[in-house]
Amino acid sequence: MTHHTPHARVTRRTFLTTATAAAGLALATPALPAAGETSHQARPFRTALSVSPFTEAVLARTPLTDGIRTARTAEAVQRLFVAHGATEVYARIATRRVAVDNDAQHGLDRGLERARLARRLGLPFNPELGLWAVYGDIAYQPEPDFSDYPGITLPGPWTSLTIEQMLPILYRYGVTVAAKILATGATVRVWDLGNEIEFGMAGVAIRSLVTQTADWTYSPPDAVDPAIGQMDFATLFTLSETDRIAWLRTHLWPHVGRMLAATAAGIRTVQPGARFSSHTSTIGAASPNLSVAFWQAMRAAGYQASELGTSFYPTSNDHGDRLALFKDVTTTLSSTFGKPVFVAELGYPSAAMSAPYPWNSALPGYPISPQGEHDFVRDVVAWGAGDGPLSGVRPWAPDYCVGGWQPMSHFTSSGVAEPVIDAIAEGLLLA
Repeated sequence: MTHHTPHARVTRRTFLTTATAAAGLALATPALPAAGETSHQARPFRTALSVSPFTEAVLARTPLTDGIRTARTAEAVQRLFVAHGATEVYARIATRRVAVDNDAQHGLDRGLERARLARRLGLPFNPELGLWAVYGDIAYQPEPDFSDYPGITLPGPWTSLTIEQMLPILYRYGVTVAAKILATGATVRVWDLGNEIEFGMAGVAIRSLVTQTADWTYSPPDAVDPAIGQMDFATLFTLSETDRIAWLRTHLWPHVGRMLAATAAGIRTVQPGARFSSHTSTIGAASPNLSVAFWQAMRAAGYQASELGTSFYPTSNDHGDRLALFKDVTTTLSSTFGKPVFVAELGYPSAAMSAPYPWNSALPGYPISPQGEHDFVRDVVAWGAGDGPLSGVRPWAPDYCVGGWQPMSHFTSSGVAEPVIDAIAEGLLLA
């Protein structure tokens, strides 16, 4: 998820609304547990409440406070989150050492700062290696840029390469970046690879919502499979779900799985017992069939994820019972693969949002308000933790309260914590 306005005629809201409408019909679901009901919490839950790529930009404009603590540095913000139950530090890491995208800094240098922060605080570090130069998500998946790594050379432009040429390069990148991260002394329990990757990653992707940004233009990976560059999002979603999955299984997913497996293999040379996760988008969170097929394809291509990830922004569309679909998808994935699901991006607005994310379709029982936001996150955690299918949740950019993302953050525009900051901890008490 990013915060800038996409360079495209179609809005990101239209993109997610159309996709989730096509993904499947609403399904019945059991009621969320009532207050006071408890169950045994079977495994540790990742309360991934963390500083974000926007933290420094926020602090340049306002400190953050929960009424007891006031944070003016990234470390102080993470300590504030720890006081509200946070159990890890996260960083989204681009291939460039410095990768600035408006208010965000995704570069490796910032990622290494976050790793050192995790070490100082005695928390595990969760790096997400995006495998793009600066940024990418479900809307577009640019190619990586390895020019900051003298030991990695390419025989030609990335999207001119065959998959067989790409794989050893991704392997070498995995080796190199894992060594740099672990050299900080940080403990990595889970490595995330990619960001919302069901329609491609690392430049091997369909023509999606965005095909051009200020420093990137879509280039079809014809040497991998010319059918990929001929497919665009709108066309893909004119197909039936069965045909859509068949196309992805034939032309795209085997390559995505092999790229993930190659990167993971490189990391394992540095950390032999490394565990991995990747995540699909809110589109995947609305379709059990597509989600199961995606992870089956990843496994068949040699990529073994320990946690199956998804984004979940339920107010991004108004089609069907979005919470029921999410619960069906996560339960189905967990039971099918015997692995937990990690919600890698979670957001519910506390107030009406505006462009570029006017995601204001409230769920029944959860108004778009500070209390509605709190109750939604609490109840999802109470349902999914313990013996449920979830291994953890990551509120996306909880500190990014100074721009259009503010209603999804955990703070008011003046930096004061909202009730949602305690929602995960309260949900765990009910799990």
